[in-house]
Amino acid sequence: MANLPELHLVQNRCGGTSLVYEGRAYKLKRAARKKYWRCSQDKKGCGGAVWTNFDVTTVIKRNDHIESCPVDEHLAYKMEKRAVLAQRSAEETKPIPAIYDEEASAEPSTSGHFPLFRRVRAAMYGHRAKR
Repeated sequence: MANLPELHLVQNRCGGTSLVYEGRAYKLKRAARKKYWRCSQDKKGCGGAVWTNFDVTTVIKRNDHIESCPVDEHLAYKMEKRAVLAQRSAEETKPIPAIYDEEASAEPSTSGHFPLFRRVRAAMYGHRAKR
């Protein structure tokens, strides 16, 4: 049972839920007794898919990805941090660069995987404008 890939449910850019499995993001297409997740790169021709049980604890079946479909081992971490940054910028009145600096310096061991400010700046300011 060692070295089993983990299933992570994280918030995506649109506020929905994405599944991160083996370094790739999937979006939910159908949910009944099983959940059907398609690769987020499906518009670029990737046919990768995963079927999970309803509670999203185990993978039942999967389809392979195309060779050009990117794999990022730290994708779940990046998506979680992006969601935290957007939420904090909507709730707090601190300047947005200060919020980013606090989150980026919270864990020095993962600083190389933290999303760049230029990548999350628009999302942070957008969430602040919505409040």
